[in-house]
This record gives sequence, C-alpha cells and structure tokens, in this order.
Amino acid sequence: MPKLLVLVPARGIELAPLADAVLEGARSVRFAEVDVRTLDDAADATSNRKPLAAIDDLASYDGIVVGVPAGDVDGTAVRETFARFGGSLANKVGSAFTTGSGAGRTAVLWSALSPMADRGMILVPLPFSDDGAASTDACRQMGKRVADVVGWVTHARSHHHHDHH
Repeated sequence: MPKLLVLVPARGIELAPLADAVLEGARSVRFAEVDVRTLDDAADATSNRKPLAAIDDLASYDGIVVGVPAGDVDGTAVRETFARFGGSLANKVGSAFTTGSGAGRTAVLWSALSPMADRGMILVPLPFSDDGAASTDACRQMGKRVADVVGWVTHARSHHHHDHH
C-alpha cells in the first residue's frame, strides 16, 4: 500500500487549504495511505495536525509532498529537514506546493524540489506554467498524480525482474 506524507510548516496557515487539497487528491487514489504532518516540533493548533514524530520517519514513506511558504525562496525549512535525515530517499517520489505566484512561485518550488533531486527522489512537480498562485484544484490534481506515480513505482518495485539470456 503506497504511503504518502504531506509535510507543512506548523505556522504556514496559508498553506492549510492547499495541503488539504493535496491530501484529498492523494486519498482519491485506491489504496493510498496519506498522512499530513508539520515540519516543526509545534503542533498546528488551528488544524490539530501532528508534528513529524522523528526525522527518520521520512524513510517509511514512498512519497513526500512539502508545502513551502511563499516567502521561503531559499527553501530553508525543506533543506534543513532533508539535511537532518541520514537515510536514503532514492526512488521515492517528491513534490512541492506553495501559495506564491509569478516568478517567485517558480523559485520557491525549485528551492524545495532541488534538495529532493539531490537525494535521488523522482520529482512530480506542480505545473510551473500557471502564473497565478496554486489553486486548491491544482493541488488536488497534483496530490492524485503524486499518489498515482507512487503507486506505479511501488508496484514496479514489487516485481522481481530477471534478465533472460
């Protein structure tokens, strides 16, 4: 059963509707198991979301989608999170979303996707072509797409292919 993690900053209240849309889209995929957690140690009082218990918990997910505040052009929170994680994220699926718009939006998304690529993750980006801010509909579609790709990857891994010579 594919497991996805939607990770958002506890204080990123503006990201909450988009995180909910990603969650809804991902859960629409059969057998997908999705958790929403906060990046910080503080629980999100507004939505009762729990913090990620331990950084090593990242290893138990097949896909990770991060929410990045529009002002975090350097992707500081995502970079710091992945820097603290000592395990492998190779061949796990990664994606990101933000409330930003225009050129700043692209910079924020790449700031989150870049450390994922550095860790060998398979990237499934929110489409960059839309100059407007990410909509809940776009995030819902992205959540479904990420869950679909996670399903394909985990299914392929479950089959042991042998070379026939």
